[in-house]
Amino acid sequence: MRRLPIYFVVDVSESMVGDPIAKVEEGIRTIMMALKKDPYALETAYVSIVVFAGKAKTLVPLTDIISFYPPKFSIGAGTGYGNVLKHLISELDANVKHSTPTSKGDWKPIIYFMTDGNPTDNYVIDLGLWEQKWKDKLNTVVISIGDNADHEILKRISDSVLSFDESDENSYKEFFRWVTSSIKTQSQKVEEEGKSGDVNLSGFDKSKLKKIDPFDQSKMKNVDDQYTIFKGICQNHKDRYVIKYKRSTHNPGFEGLPHLSVENYRLQGAYKLDNSYDELSTEDSKRTNSSVSTEMLRGAPGCPSCGNRFALCICECGGIFCVDGGGMQTCPHCRRASNFGAGGGHIDINRQQG
Repeated sequence: MRRLPIYFVVDVSESMVGDPIAKVEEGIRTIMMALKKDPYALETAYVSIVVFAGKAKTLVPLTDIISFYPPKFSIGAGTGYGNVLKHLISELDANVKHSTPTSKGDWKPIIYFMTDGNPTDNYVIDLGLWEQKWKDKLNTVVISIGDNADHEILKRISDSVLSFDESDENSYKEFFRWVTSSIKTQSQKVEEEGKSGDVNLSGFDKSKLKKIDPFDQSKMKNVDDQYTIFKGICQNHKDRYVIKYKRSTHNPGFEGLPHLSVENYRLQGAYKLDNSYDELSTEDSKRTNSSVSTEMLRGAPGCPSCGNRFALCICECGGIFCVDGGGMQTCPHCRRASNFGAGGGHIDINRQQG
């Protein structure tokens, strides 16, 4: 039987923590529920889920629609474009069946590559290998979530790049409706017409999704500077968590300075990590030489594990942990007991890659 391989490649870096990753999980569940009711998809479609942060991992190998069960996503550090492309090439080489003189192989695979950030690894060699081996043999659609991703790099992964505004609740729903429709259309084509064409990019709502052209901003960065991410440890339960701030630009409204812009980072939330964080993170992505001043931060998070009121307490060792108030506290990083309280002025805090 000829299969229609479909890969969802999902960015699970720290900047996706919270609402974005929850919406992607919900969207994939919605897609699969719809496909299980479609006779063409049931006959041909096989789905795989690949996630990536600093490292890449296959959560679900190519599986028929009936047997597919949507996985739970975990978060990792870093955004390894090179690592995920290398992993994806390996998956395609091993699992996609090619046609031979005596037998038909799989239909042209579909890849939905979803990311909200920029690469933090040395991706150049693996991106070149991707362009050489697989780019023109696939139906790849890259989805840029929000306005942070470097579109010029994404256009090298695929000529088809879509962008949508993550702050608009309906944009996620519209995108996953379009994905469901495109899979159904491709499944019907291969069943009825015996051929698989390119994915039709004209069927989406242009007010929610837009096809983008490349522009020159391709500079590799060690951190995703659209976000500031900090990693801490719960003092009571020893659970790890990340604190997420998003960059914001606004006009303070000073008279006579109408074009003045002020940048800071506004709190998005604090989120507990599970053990998969280490599986998806490279050692380099867990630590950076980049820091941000507390002067730039707006909002004070509580601990997502034990409920302590302050999750951003910084020890002299540089470790971040939670407290419920001032006084003697024991840092879970260095195990040193010290007297903590509100500090005067501002300090620089080491950040994660995002």
